[in-house]
Amino acid sequence: MKQKNRNHFRISLEILAFLLAVFLINFFFFSENPGFLNGPLNPYTALTLLIAAYYGKLYGFSTFVLTIILIMVPINKDMNILEYWIFIWSDQYIKIAVNLIGVYVLGMIRDSYILRINHYKSITKKEVFEKFKYKNEVEALSAVNNELEERVLRQNESVTSLYTQIKALHTQSLTETLNILLSTVNKFSWAEKASIWRFDPNSNSLVMIANFGWEANDFENSILDMDDSIEGWCFRNNLKFSVRMLLEYDNLLKMDKKRNIFTFPINFSSTSWGVLNIEDMPFTKYNLYVEKILSILVDLASPEIERAVEYESIIAYEEINQFTGLPSYKQFHSMIGINISKAVKGNKTFSVILLEIMNFSSFVKDFGEEKTYKMILSLLDKLNILSNNKIDYFHYKETNQLAIYYPDIDYDGVSLYCLETLGIINNTEWKINDQLLALDAIVGYSSFGHQEISADELLSVAENLLEMQKV
Repeated sequence: MKQKNRNHFRISLEILAFLLAVFLINFFFFSENPGFLNGPLNPYTALTLLIAAYYGKLYGFSTFVLTIILIMVPINKDMNILEYWIFIWSDQYIKIAVNLIGVYVLGMIRDSYILRINHYKSITKKEVFEKFKYKNEVEALSAVNNELEERVLRQNESVTSLYTQIKALHTQSLTETLNILLSTVNKFSWAEKASIWRFDPNSNSLVMIANFGWEANDFENSILDMDDSIEGWCFRNNLKFSVRMLLEYDNLLKMDKKRNIFTFPINFSSTSWGVLNIEDMPFTKYNLYVEKILSILVDLASPEIERAVEYESIIAYEEINQFTGLPSYKQFHSMIGINISKAVKGNKTFSVILLEIMNFSSFVKDFGEEKTYKMILSLLDKLNILSNNKIDYFHYKETNQLAIYYPDIDYDGVSLYCLETLGIINNTEWKINDQLLALDAIVGYSSFGHQEISADELLSVAENLLEMQKV
């Protein structure tokens, strides 16, 4: 509307300027021919027709009226005004009428032309808008189609990859476990920003303990109120959240801080622990399929997080070996006692394996502790792969002894595992400083069945097997 008013004002000024120019030319240079009434061509008439043809009949009629007014102004002082006006109306009325008809005809032709142009513009604009809308729809459908194609193509791979990632969650570090979980979340949902929150009973709040994609200012909100956050709502109600729920629940809309796309509670076997929050992800990845995958992932990861939390609670990090990063015998003994109690309640089994390197002292003498332990860690990595990433390992009573905890395996299973362990030790080329070495090792093992015994009794069985091999 403002643009239209500005155009009207501009055209009016242009018309007045042209009329004034013609009038001044008439006044200063052709005063003997007032109004250019005598002559084959009248500039006023030509200007009126030109304005009508260029701007339309409305401006043409306005110019025509102003032209009549200017022509009626006597520019010669010797003229009688009344006689001049009578002359105009008696001698020029035919020309004036023809001029008026010409203004109407040219104005109508111009207005009709502009009307058609505007009509075509409207149609073209509508077609462009429709084309743009269809283009966006095609792009969105193409993105969805690509997503579905990718999903179909990677289904088999995804199951294998998910299995591998879940196995990788079994670590002896809570931080590492959570980081692997976030990495897996990123892999299966393409999330660009996610975080894991742990409930702190002392402050009755959720504390962020792992994240990826966070920026410096995000850490200002690393502690969340239980009653005023969607994360707290999910934890308190043990319910998952999806951003579409904001359209259905006003209470969630009031708590929304624009940082929740998916939020999943993380529960242990006997208690709620925290939540996983997906804060940013591509729009095309927001679908029910990804939501179900993440739900499955959280359910599968929860036992491993629980195991890492329990492990962290009994490990005194001041007793960690500086070369291996493994806990001491004291912490191993404490963990065995705890797992005996859990196995009795859950009617489960587990086994312990003692591994003794007979020529350990000679390796340390020749190459030093750091390099020797590095070789031992490579052995433990192979044993972990052999167990399908299920075992935890510790130092034992002597520096050349290691202890392994293997859950959910009985005497027959651990016997086979020990045989395969000796096979790995004997068939692998062990090197320090590119020097080929012969690793001399013995193993002892024992299993906890359904009869309750103490940790010392369980370990003494494995120790006796070691001693029998030394005789």
